Amino acid sequence: KSFQLKLKEFENYADISSMSNDWLVSPRFCCRGDEWSLKIYPGGSYDAPEGYLSIFLQHHPDAGHAGQKSAVKFEIKILDKFGATKKVMGLTIPKKRFDSQRSIVIGFKDFMSISDIFDTSQNILDGRWGTSLIIAVSIKEPPTAAFVPKNPFQDMMQNKFLDEESSDVCFEVSTVEANEDNTSRARTLIPFRAHRFILEICAPMLAELFGDGEPPVVNVNDIKPDVFHQLLWYVYGGTVPETPLKEYAKDIIDAADKYSIVNLKLEAEAAYVKSTTITADNAMDNLLYADAKNLAVLKEAVMDFLADNGGEVIGNVSLDQFPGHLVRDLLVATTRRNEGDSGRDDDFTTMRVSELRRKLHEKGVGMNVDGSREAMIEALRSGAAAS
Repeated sequence: KSFQLKLKEFENYADISSMSNDWLVSPRFCCRGDEWSLKIYPGGSYDAPEGYLSIFLQHHPDAGHAGQKSAVKFEIKILDKFGATKKVMGLTIPKKRFDSQRSIVIGFKDFMSISDIFDTSQNILDGRWGTSLIIAVSIKEPPTAAFVPKNPFQDMMQNKFLDEESSDVCFEVSTVEANEDNTSRARTLIPFRAHRFILEICAPMLAELFGDGEPPVVNVNDIKPDVFHQLLWYVYGGTVPETPLKEYAKDIIDAADKYSIVNLKLEAEAAYVKSTTITADNAMDNLLYADAKNLAVLKEAVMDFLADNGGEVIGNVSLDQFPGHLVRDLLVATTRRNEGDSGRDDDFTTMRVSELRRKLHEKGVGMNVDGSREAMIEALRSGAAAS
């Protein structure tokens, strides 16, 4: 839509500049099912930089039309007297702006310099029509980004999960079911078919169970079938759902720790810490478990409890089994409680375990995010020194 703004009453730059915060409104026009108009400040709106023309697009929801059902992209142009574009500016109005059913006024307080408009070399003002300025506006739906499917590799991998036709090895996981009188029945073997090549890349310790030759079948007697299913699914690039991750957290930790599937172990640890409330009754058991399985986040959670509840701990928790090599961790928790983290990005002394892991992960492959607190700090310091 194009409009001619009549400027015949203004003979020069000074005249039009004196119109600061005075506006002209174009006739309403219909586009995309709604009514719109242009609000033009020849001498600039009240907050415009001095010497600039301001132009705004106004949406009129009071016209009783259906309303916009998507975002709208608009462009406002000033044309010269030959129809060539001299200045263009545009914006996108998000759909949520239309949801309120309130009038929308949006545009540009510094659309174009008035001196440029009156510059005769620009051929902007058309004297044939009593000195007029041609303003064009276009309104359309913004183009949507092209849909590109994600890399199919992960889906292809997961489609091979437990695939009997293409598999070349098989785990037989035993389970014992109870009779009605709670006596044990004979063991049942549940097959989990897999691919040696995938295991060698993603779970080398599971691949090693098959050795170099035949037979391509091994028995697994120390992991529940449900847990092994989640373990193997993770190896194939799957995600363990929140419910089984929480329900079998310790079983998954034990299995992932045994077969060195580090990221799954860390996920299960995080789920266990999130779902477990540390108390005086379970603090020592959780600490010993964390120490045995090298669970740095769980260990940190227990240390925080001990540091925060000293009086309760002294009266109710036997510290006879407290591992001596963990005294430093307790001092770190106490210091962090009393003084807080130093805030320095290179001071690892009181830094949280999750932050240490994040920093190690950012340094790339080869850094052990499954290490103890001391091992992670040493790795970070060694990496900093090397760089």
